[in-house]
Amino acid sequence: MKISKILAGMSAAAIVASMAMIPASAAGTKLNVSDDLLAIGRQSQDDLFAIFFRGDESEGNVVKDGISDITAVYGASFTIKVDNNDWNTIGGGGSINFNDTKNGWNAKDWAGGSWVEDDKPKDTLCYTTDEEGTYVLEYKSETPLFDAADDEEKGYAAVGINNWAADLKGIDVVGVKVLGADGNAIYEAGSNKDKKEVQKKPVAEESSSGTDSTASGTESKKDDSKKDDKSSAAATSTAATSSKPGTTTTATSSAAASDNVAATGATAGLALAGVALAGAAIVISKRK
Repeated sequence: MKISKILAGMSAAAIVASMAMIPASAAGTKLNVSDDLLAIGRQSQDDLFAIFFRGDESEGNVVKDGISDITAVYGASFTIKVDNNDWNTIGGGGSINFNDTKNGWNAKDWAGGSWVEDDKPKDTLCYTTDEEGTYVLEYKSETPLFDAADDEEKGYAAVGINNWAADLKGIDVVGVKVLGADGNAIYEAGSNKDKKEVQKKPVAEESSSGTDSTASGTESKKDDSKKDDKSSAAATSTAATSSKPGTTTTATSSAAASDNVAATGATAGLALAGVALAGAAIVISKRK
């Protein structure tokens, strides 16, 4: 076989391998939002859902009369459903978001399943419920989360949720509550569940069910690579908001994490290409 054919064959194999790695790793988990919530909110991208209580109606649904005084908002909770085995072995995380014209993107991180760390508690708590695989994510502030706006330019104000986990089968968002100063709901939609105890890390041997996982003090061990993935996602939980009233431009952490994964895949692909070329060089030297 000619040397040129050997070089071409090895290089092509390396490139194909590198391209195959990127899309497989960069796939994210979709937030599956119930129809009744979608009817009042917006899902501009797969991993982000928000309900607007103030904004430009021409750009989508705005629950104009949902909350008469937006400065009364002190928190929110979302009821979600997941595959409990995935939840307890893979884990999940994201943020509850309070987004408005003046304050911009205000994200409160949440973690569930094997991502829960007792030594690193989140502002947003993950509560269990009486239904296996159903959880309540809740954030409550001591101060109002939105500011009053003048009558001429009210801008936008939205409560939302986003997801960072890339390997879960799915997260179903089925209910939402907006909370007042006393922690009670001042707005409610969907199918909400009563919260029970705060979720603890599941015991490894009981990973198929989170029902009794808090009975033991044992903590499941997590793979270091999962910790790194989660830290990377949390570190990139940022978003930019447009100053134009009624519009938001968000760069969620899951998208950033996907970019990082894609970059890693590309780097690995280049490494493979280098190995292939090195191998070809050896063949050339031997043929001499």
